[in-house]
Amino acid sequence: MHNTILQKAAPLAYLRRWVVLLTLLATTYLYGEDLCNLDHALVSIYAVEADTGEVLFEKNCNLSLMPASCMKIVTTGAALHLLGVDHRFETRLEYEGFIDSAGVLHGNIYIRGGGDPCLGSDRIPNTLSWENQIATWAEAIQKLGIQKMEGKIIGDATRWEKARAVPSWAWEDLGNYYGAGACALSFHENCYSLFFKPGSKVGEKATILRTDPPLSTLLFQNEVKTGSEGSGDQACIYGSELSSLQCVRGTIPAAVNEFSIKGAIPDPAAYCAELLTQELQKRKIVISGQELTKRSKKIVLHTTYSPTVGEIVHWTNQKSINLYAEHLVKRMGEVTCNEGSTASGVQAVTNFWNRQGIDLGGFNMVDGSGLSRKNLVTTKQLVTMLIKMKQSQFFPIFLESLPQRGGSIRAKSGTMSLVKGYVGYAGNVAFAILVNQCSNHPLMNEKIQDFLSKLDHQPGTNTR
Repeated sequence: MHNTILQKAAPLAYLRRWVVLLTLLATTYLYGEDLCNLDHALVSIYAVEADTGEVLFEKNCNLSLMPASCMKIVTTGAALHLLGVDHRFETRLEYEGFIDSAGVLHGNIYIRGGGDPCLGSDRIPNTLSWENQIATWAEAIQKLGIQKMEGKIIGDATRWEKARAVPSWAWEDLGNYYGAGACALSFHENCYSLFFKPGSKVGEKATILRTDPPLSTLLFQNEVKTGSEGSGDQACIYGSELSSLQCVRGTIPAAVNEFSIKGAIPDPAAYCAELLTQELQKRKIVISGQELTKRSKKIVLHTTYSPTVGEIVHWTNQKSINLYAEHLVKRMGEVTCNEGSTASGVQAVTNFWNRQGIDLGGFNMVDGSGLSRKNLVTTKQLVTMLIKMKQSQFFPIFLESLPQRGGSIRAKSGTMSLVKGYVGYAGNVAFAILVNQCSNHPLMNEKIQDFLSKLDHQPGTNTR
């Protein structure tokens, strides 16, 4: 009796599945074709029923396009596998030399960076703010009975390559917070806030008030003017790594008491050491400030652990944090190639996806965040990666890391000038949309949102 019911039910379930699939096919095709109708733009779409591999829509799916921050799913998917969900970065506070009976340390203190992108940032729960992190280190030093140093505080970022920013990043990005490069000793997400007071009239020069955290070593060439009321952040910081001179141009809005923009810290390792030096001096510890050249065995007096890679991946995708993605890339290079560099990390990621059997023809990866315009990927490759992740033990963590954009849609977006993209899941549908060279942003955004909305409300897309 039971077997007879199953035999009768099976064709019905099969038929229902095909009705759902055909509805998806028709709707995806209809609205996918509408989205592709963008004059002068390069549009690529690929949508697949992830469990069966049934292609719902494809248009230019083998076209290599710039992904912008959609590249982060390539990076984070590989990181979960190559580093492991529970992997943590370590930052060690060390000293060398000896402490005499008068409490004098004859040696230097080192903040030895281990690649933690979250150090000095309390974005992730249970992590310390920059003030609390510096205070924690200062207290660890005081516990040793040190009252004077015949040496200096040194920020040690030698574990990874010296280069931070990727060479192909745009000049207009480097001085801004989202263009901060990965350093073995990053601090406060390598960013600061620059506060202005606008002028009384539109066109008048805006005055720089302060930075937070305080940065005494930076010099600003201020060319910022007052814009119209409600005009928002139209200012840009131009600078480069290790440079103390930063040029600021553009406008900030009128009719506010103060207004802030965010910049990239040029030398985070030196800055971290500067903050600890200042804190120790506040606590009446005398520091000579002269680095002692005599080397001896270093003794670890405190270790700071980062959040887990699983947590870092979550915030990398949720808030599209470029710095986190670049740190993950360099760490993967260090783990797989014994070299903490962008080049080795990119090779590690590329090799990983190759091993998953994905055809990477036309794929070109030069960073982990997608900030470079030299990154190229096809929507078919992105969707195939999504399907591989759905089959992975790490899928629940990966899926949760993608921002929710509707009832059933979880997707990572990517945005740069002339670039827009989405890659993710609508229930059991894995999809990727990339648009390049489109100057009509309102129309492009309207068509993309309409496509996503229709996909979100189709039968079968609300399943898990």
